[in-house]
Amino acid sequence: MDLENETMKNLGGIHCIATYNNQVIPENQENPFIEAIPNRLSIEEFYDMLYSIPKYNSDHRNIDIEDRLALVRQIKPSFWLPTPSQYEKYRGIYNMIKIGYQSRNPINIVYNKQFAVGWDTILKEGLDDTGANIIGNIQTAQSLSEVGLSGMGKSKNYERILKKLFPQVIHHKEYKGKQLTLTQVVWLKIECPSGKSIRSLCQNFYDEVDKILGTNFYEKHGEKRGTIDNLTKRMAKIVAQINLGVLIIDEIQNIHKAHSGGDERMINFITELVNTLGVPVIVIGTFKAMYLFKNSLATSRRGVPDEFSENIVSFMQEDSWEWNEFISTLWELQYTSKYTPLTSELKKVMYYHTMGIPDIVIKLFMHVQARVILNGGDEQINEDIINKVASKTLVLLQHVFEKLRNGDQNVLNEIDDIEPEWASFNEYLKQASHEVKIRGEIAKKHARVIQQRNEDVILNDLVNFASNLVSNTGMAETLANQVFKASDGMGDIKAMFSQIAQLALNADETINKEESFQYSNKKRIKPILENGDVRLIVKNGLKRGLSTEEALEEFDLVRDCNELHKFTL
Repeated sequence: MDLENETMKNLGGIHCIATYNNQVIPENQENPFIEAIPNRLSIEEFYDMLYSIPKYNSDHRNIDIEDRLALVRQIKPSFWLPTPSQYEKYRGIYNMIKIGYQSRNPINIVYNKQFAVGWDTILKEGLDDTGANIIGNIQTAQSLSEVGLSGMGKSKNYERILKKLFPQVIHHKEYKGKQLTLTQVVWLKIECPSGKSIRSLCQNFYDEVDKILGTNFYEKHGEKRGTIDNLTKRMAKIVAQINLGVLIIDEIQNIHKAHSGGDERMINFITELVNTLGVPVIVIGTFKAMYLFKNSLATSRRGVPDEFSENIVSFMQEDSWEWNEFISTLWELQYTSKYTPLTSELKKVMYYHTMGIPDIVIKLFMHVQARVILNGGDEQINEDIINKVASKTLVLLQHVFEKLRNGDQNVLNEIDDIEPEWASFNEYLKQASHEVKIRGEIAKKHARVIQQRNEDVILNDLVNFASNLVSNTGMAETLANQVFKASDGMGDIKAMFSQIAQLALNADETINKEESFQYSNKKRIKPILENGDVRLIVKNGLKRGLSTEEALEEFDLVRDCNELHKFTL
């Protein structure tokens, strides 16, 4: 389907006339709403469609300074590097839309009966014990929350995927020889105004629908006074009338919990849309949004829409493929008179000052290039220049980053959307029954916290491991507790095994010296270590230049901390 050629004039978004695609999955067959969705892209096609960098020519390095500075300014709006995690988001959206439409088939009698009964009645009656609404329809919609750090591109990822790969509005005229005059809004993205209530969210919804369909819902409903319940019910009815595929609610943290119990109302509203109307909902927000889910979703089953899942994302990890690919691709866009190769040192200093936040990485790279060009000379990028530029252009962030590097949690009192508050965050994760995926640097920290839930298991493993190294059970328990408590239970599992092995070796040497002194007049035979003895494994490893941890890993004698928890990292 050529979306661009089918664009409807004078209306927002991409409009097209429905063309229907064959479906492999039986549940998706004979459903015009599903068959009208473009076929799924492969990861290669996805990359080609979304990949974007400025039109670059190495000859640009020889043009006028002002022109080169103008080219530098084009990097941010033109640079977009698709990643496997973005393809996963695309796959998730694609499946959510199709699955959501499975229970909303316009050629099914149940679909039309819902309009006959009336959405007011359906919403009022809710669901029975089987999850069916008043006319017996069981919705198939799923919901998702995307919570994470500002500047990671959460909103832009979804917006770019939706705008580039999906039509926004599909107009149905005829299906298999029969008239079918329907408008299908595939996706709609609205934003919560800062410090506002659900009333403002509903008004934004009416306004956005009017922009893409040319309707007057805002005039009819948005300016009317009335209760929050009435506003949300009107919005829910319109969602059903426009056959919405997925609703994206951005900046969800702006829903003010002080406004008429906004947080609880929002959870109830999302639940109603998903479970009663069958419309998938994606909510996007910073870590400030955690309060929305902490009480309602984690502690009460009624607040969790069916098939709810959650993505929590933080900084790119410095040793990750995504970071290395991102900085390497970005680095090629140099407009300095002399090209500076990317070294491990330069990569390290760029990560240090940006902590892997894409938006900040791009801005710093642009500022560094501009400074180098204006300075003149050989126009080489080096660590010193990056440090100087970062100290000026990122001065407001550097003190925050420094405190985070040092593990100072008081920084969260200064800026509360850069990381979650760990005590409540981990308590939330312990109680959550829905699927939670954690990505980025935050995943490492969370893995450590999960260890605290498994203290008995970990200590038991450490004691058993130590028992293989020392003959005295009391000594084994002492070593295990010593290592565990040294990190307050937050140490890396492999590192703790390594520390125990080192302590055991030192203890063995101390005992040998004491025995040697005490029985100096006696001939002492040093015991022969068997091949499987951990002490021999570590000693032989040290002779070969391996660390204690590496030597133990060769023989699969240490466990990864990911084996100890259920969450997807």
